[in-house]
Amino acid sequence: MEKKVKLGVVGLLRGLYVASELVNEEKMTIAAVCDKVPERVKAAYDKLTELGVEGLKTYTDYDEMLNSDIDAVYVVTDAICHVPFVLKALEKGKHVLSEIPTIASLEEAKQLKAAVKNHPELKYMAAENVNYWDNIRAWKKMREEGKFGTVIYAEGEYFHHDPSQPIDGEMEKGHWRESLPSIRYITHEMGPLLDILDDECVSVSCMVPDVKCNPYKKGPENGVAIFKTRKGAVIRILIFFGAYVGFAHNYRVIGTHGSIQTDSNVTLDEARCYAAFSDLPGSIKKKEMLPIGIATESKATGGHGGADVKMMRDFIDCIVEDREPYLNVDRGIKMSLPGIIAHESSLQGGALMEIPVIE
Repeated sequence: MEKKVKLGVVGLLRGLYVASELVNEEKMTIAAVCDKVPERVKAAYDKLTELGVEGLKTYTDYDEMLNSDIDAVYVVTDAICHVPFVLKALEKGKHVLSEIPTIASLEEAKQLKAAVKNHPELKYMAAENVNYWDNIRAWKKMREEGKFGTVIYAEGEYFHHDPSQPIDGEMEKGHWRESLPSIRYITHEMGPLLDILDDECVSVSCMVPDVKCNPYKKGPENGVAIFKTRKGAVIRILIFFGAYVGFAHNYRVIGTHGSIQTDSNVTLDEARCYAAFSDLPGSIKKKEMLPIGIATESKATGGHGGADVKMMRDFIDCIVEDREPYLNVDRGIKMSLPGIIAHESSLQGGALMEIPVIE
C-alpha cells in the first residue's frame, strides 16, 4: 500500500462532520485538526479517536498545523474567510480542498488565481459537493449526448428556512450566515448548472425583496438573479433564507430538443426528475418520470447523499494520481464570483452588471 495522504482539517463545525465520514479511507488519514475554539478541538479529538483515528494531532493555531507533516488541508472555516487560509496553505506547500464560496471578493479571486498559478506542483480544488450528486452528473451526461439540443434556459433554487423551528446551535450570534447576503451563497446552484451546461456567466441583474421574515438574518434574506451565459443561455438563481419555504434544492434545464426538472414536491433524498425529450414519444404532452435522485446510482454513504465522501475521494485521487482537479480554481471562481456581482447589482436596484474574467 502506498503512503497515505495526511490530511489536516481547519474549521471543526462542518469540518468534523465530514472528517467523521473519512476515518476508514484507504488512501488518506485524518492526521490533524484545528479550530480557534478549544472546545471544538477537544470534541473533534474525542470523536475521531473513538472512531479509530490514531495519532491525531490537535491545534488551535493554524500556522502550527501548517508546520506539521500534513500533505493537504481541508479548509472549512467561515464562508467569508476561506482565501486567507488557502493562501497560507499553498505557501507552506500543502494541497488544498476549499469549501465554498471559494472567494469573498473580486480582489480575493485575483489573489487566489495568482497563488494557485504560482504553485503548479500543488492541487487546489473547490469543495462543491452538489456537483457530485447523481442527478447532476446524469443531466451533464444527457447534455453531452445532445438530449437537450442547445440549452436555452436553466434555473436553480435554494430554500433554507423553516419559520416554525427555533434557531439552532449553528446559528449562534456572529455566525457567517447571520450577515452574508443570501444571493452570495450561490454555488450549490451555480456550480452544478455551469457543470451541466459547460458554460460560464458573463452578466447579471439581481433584485432583493424588501420583506423581512427571518429574525436571525441581518443581511438580505432572499435574492433573485438573472444571468446571461457566454453561450447565450439565461440562468435564473433564487436563494431564499427568509420565507415559508423549508429546505430544498430545485433545478431545471430547458433546451431546443428537451427539458428536465427535479420534483419539487418531495424531499431531496426522494427526488426524481421529470423530462420531455424529442426522442421520447409522448413526453411533450406528459413528462416522463426518471428515477434519478441525488444518490440513486451510487453506493457511497454519508452526508448529502454520499456527495461529501465522493468529493473527498476525488480530491485525494487527484493528489495520488497527480492530475488536475475538475473543480479547479477557474471553476471555483466561476461558480462563486457571479453571486458577489449579483449582490452588487442588487445594491444598484438591479442594474445589469458584467461579470469579469479572472486571468
